[in-house]
Amino acid sequence: MNYETQYPDASIQFNPFAFANTGIVKAQSLLKIDTYTLITVPFQFSMKRGILIASLSRDETAFFARYVGAAASLNLHVQRADQKEPIKIFARCHVSKVGQMKDREGLALIVLEWKPLPPDLAEVLGRYLDLVERLKVEAGDFRDKAIVIDAANAKRLGYNNYAVLRKGQEQYKVALFSLAANRADFLIPLREPDRTPGEDVSLDLFFLKYRFNVAAKIASSQRLPTGVQRCRVELGFSAELVHILEEWFWGRRQ
Repeated sequence: MNYETQYPDASIQFNPFAFANTGIVKAQSLLKIDTYTLITVPFQFSMKRGILIASLSRDETAFFARYVGAAASLNLHVQRADQKEPIKIFARCHVSKVGQMKDREGLALIVLEWKPLPPDLAEVLGRYLDLVERLKVEAGDFRDKAIVIDAANAKRLGYNNYAVLRKGQEQYKVALFSLAANRADFLIPLREPDRTPGEDVSLDLFFLKYRFNVAAKIASSQRLPTGVQRCRVELGFSAELVHILEEWFWGRRQ
């Protein structure tokens, strides 16, 4: 089964983890439409289409919207850790849509349909999707295997001792003291409002490798005699977190 058949509808949202593990060089994605060449940044790719971010004013966006349906080409550079020279990928495509990015003045989204998907690009995307699927399995293996976040373990994990809890517009720093693939325990400062079990929140985690946000739900919360809150959250799947924990657990087995 080839990657296009295996992952026909899966999409990759580009963030630092995706750039690092696909090897796609962020600043070297050149889109050619007619006689124009645009410097773009990958936003979301699948086996069928690619969405790029381009720095365009509203007038420029309206101008390039005239090319919807036209042929175009995209040049990508892929730099893998195990290769000295980057792989250059040339993709023929059609412009499907051009529009302003919501709430981001001066940025536009350009949607491309691959015509056809280059085999090299299919391999890059497929290998990344294989990685994510493997990490989902690892997440189950690491479930409830909590790591105590002390000075020594934080250093080994590459954790920057910085985490932020978010609830709507509220956000405040918390003191993480235990972390697993599916949960986290932390202390919330004295003056912050009580958290209620079942609340949907999110947690920003800052590591040397990645800074990322994880969807979470308050599992328990209690006020300690000192007045601070001790909370546990259930975490959604995070490829970044599981990748970091994988290195931790495999490193301890060696």
